[in-house]
Amino acid sequence: MHNSLVDKLTWVKPTMKEISKAVIEKDAKFLLLKRSPNSKTYPNSWDFVGGKLDLGETPKEAVIRETKEEISYDIAFGEEIREERYTSKERDLLFHYFIPQSFSGKIKLSKDHSMEGWFDKEEIKELELHPSVKLFFKF
Repeated sequence: MHNSLVDKLTWVKPTMKEISKAVIEKDAKFLLLKRSPNSKTYPNSWDFVGGKLDLGETPKEAVIRETKEEISYDIAFGEEIREERYTSKERDLLFHYFIPQSFSGKIKLSKDHSMEGWFDKEEIKELELHPSVKLFFKF
């Protein structure tokens, strides 16, 4: 009977990570950012503004911080509009979605993104999308 360590190992589900996303819409178009080709996860995919919650941070605090860091916008958010969960063998993610009540500033991208764009829903369907966008639009 073969009794190696590999035989005894079982797949362990990754720890869930919480991520806040800003769904910024203007004139029926949504702001998406293209992730850097050097991104550790989902390189070159189009995503909403946002990111992981820091320790002790609320989802709303995270979306405000991430929006400032990623695009230099000053933004006021209402309450969270919904949550969506994404699970795969590698990841377990809980997305918190927020729609801004107001925003101002000129987009200045962080090094984590290579470009930005405003897209309508039909155009979004044609892009390489991050799971957060697919889940939001139910694609």
